[in-house]
Amino acid sequence: MDRRTYVFGFVLCTTVGNRTRYVNLRKYAERDLQIECHWTPVTHVVTAAPKILRFLPGAIALRAWITLQMMPGLRRLGRFDAVMLHLFEAETVCVALTYLRRGPALISSTDEGPVVDRSTYPLYPHQLTKPAWRHQFRLRLDRWRAARICAFIPFSAWCGRLIEAGCAVPQDRIFPIHVGLDLEIWTPPAPKAAQRTGLPKLLFVGNDFVRKGGELLVKVFEKHFIDVAELHLVAAQAPAQLPRNVHAYRDFAPNDRRLIQLYADCDVVVLPTTADLHSWVALEAMAMRLPVISTNVGAIPEIVRDGVTGLIVEKGNEDALTQGIRRLLNDAETRIRMGNEGRAEIERNFNASINVPRILAVMKSVVDSRSR
Repeated sequence: MDRRTYVFGFVLCTTVGNRTRYVNLRKYAERDLQIECHWTPVTHVVTAAPKILRFLPGAIALRAWITLQMMPGLRRLGRFDAVMLHLFEAETVCVALTYLRRGPALISSTDEGPVVDRSTYPLYPHQLTKPAWRHQFRLRLDRWRAARICAFIPFSAWCGRLIEAGCAVPQDRIFPIHVGLDLEIWTPPAPKAAQRTGLPKLLFVGNDFVRKGGELLVKVFEKHFIDVAELHLVAAQAPAQLPRNVHAYRDFAPNDRRLIQLYADCDVVVLPTTADLHSWVALEAMAMRLPVISTNVGAIPEIVRDGVTGLIVEKGNEDALTQGIRRLLNDAETRIRMGNEGRAEIERNFNASINVPRILAVMKSVVDSRSR
């Protein structure tokens, strides 16, 4: 292929964990000299909206704020060869526009698949309250959008399988690639020694404290481990009153140096989440040579391989969580082995310096195919 410049747009959600994804994607995409990148970050945090929008009812204010943020990117659609979308509203608008005129290649990058079976999908609490007809409407909308998407780049193979089965998308349009971690930042110290001074340290990271299983973890810790370990909570929603040997941090940012140091100081990451599609925290822990205890929801078992890079326990199962924590606290050699396996897994499959060029290669290939 002749050397040329591609013009790519990126309209991406940057709320909570997706902020890290955006930062990593942007950093490594802008190193590709073939691409002219245009970035449109969108947050769902209404408190960042102009004051005039905050007087609207909550749901309307949120949609208005999202629309206002995504418009700069959508106004430039005619300039793009391809646009990557990780935002439901922007994807819906772009698909609708394809009925009016030929536009850029639409690339969907997402961690969520269509909800075909509510009983098995890891729905978030606010989704559980929605009536069945709303899920059915959204499923029909997902299928309508999927027909006009040129390529899907889901964060996980789990998500890719849902898109294939739920939206009848051919496998050759699905490319599961996680953006990955910035390993120029996430560099672990030397491997931990089997014998360390002081109490072993458990680490929990997750702002949605209840959904991520923080309450259950504190309960288990207070009941079984308060005298034999420390628990460190990185969570803006952590309770104000906590048992002894429990420490809370409420102001860490993505890729925060203090967070990286905390990972380096701890021994096991525990994330007993009840609903997640994938887990940045598990990736960060593995990058820092820490074993992970998490649950069998979403794509997490793809990241945390049970018995290899950590332990998978049944969500909400207090006894299983207790046994998993006890097993790793009592076995330093297993912790070290799992930590080393986790780091190797990150370097192979979740390295942003490798995965972002792979993502961009998919986008370039789609553009080249359309040109031919």
